[in-house]
Amino acid sequence: MPTVRTNGIRTYYEDSGDGPPVVFLHGAMSDHRIWAERMQPLATDYRIVVYDLRGHGRTGGSERNSYSIDLYAEDLHALVEALNLDRPAVCGLSLGGMIAQAYAANYPNEISALCTFGTRTPTILSRGEWVERRGTPKLADALSPFLDPNRLWNVLDKYYEWRYGEEAIGDLEAAERLQRSHAAEFPEVREEELAKIDDVLASYPSVSLDHSSITVPSLLMYGERETESAIRHAGYMATEIPDAEARGIPNAGHNSHVDNPEFIIESLREFFATAVE
Repeated sequence: MPTVRTNGIRTYYEDSGDGPPVVFLHGAMSDHRIWAERMQPLATDYRIVVYDLRGHGRTGGSERNSYSIDLYAEDLHALVEALNLDRPAVCGLSLGGMIAQAYAANYPNEISALCTFGTRTPTILSRGEWVERRGTPKLADALSPFLDPNRLWNVLDKYYEWRYGEEAIGDLEAAERLQRSHAAEFPEVREEELAKIDDVLASYPSVSLDHSSITVPSLLMYGERETESAIRHAGYMATEIPDAEARGIPNAGHNSHVDNPEFIIESLREFFATAVE
């Protein structure tokens, strides 16, 4: 099982291909499997690295009492150094996209390109979004005494599906099947780790992030069926980052990695051809 020491933990990762390095980050309550097989076509031209974030998958938890976006960015920096990755492109979905933004802003000389999928910025861009981003953690807290952590996340998925519709979430069943592959080999997120991850998401609006300091080429993608909020944040980043493009993924919701991976691969090939040295 390939692991490397990063920032006080043992991080599980998988590494394939040869060429300019590209690191993919998964979302909350997920792990590296969402990218591992889907992005293999890129390994013919690039070195593809996928890994399990702190608190997730085979990396597992740590003794820290709390986590933060900046801590996750530090973990990524330690992984880049440990694997001797020279200015990798960094691509992240949802929570992974939040971390990727922070990494690009905090380590501007150690990244070649930024790509995000269905993610948000710390900035709250509408009144409805303020209610959602403040209210959902409270809903999770209210339900947590009655449900185990993984069941709780399933309930929250169903809530989002009810509120925004199946199309906005994407093919949730396909995403779950992907996560269940080799399930016995990948432990579920422990309850104490879930609380730390919830706190990261709840505190995200308080994160200080200057998008104008992100100087690398940036491709900011979103499923065309996602919520208006996700689409709005991609557009916001495109106006704040000097060299950036927002691009919709056709026939895709939040789980764009299972809804339309072919379009993602095609877009990344086009983007990397000029953005990655």
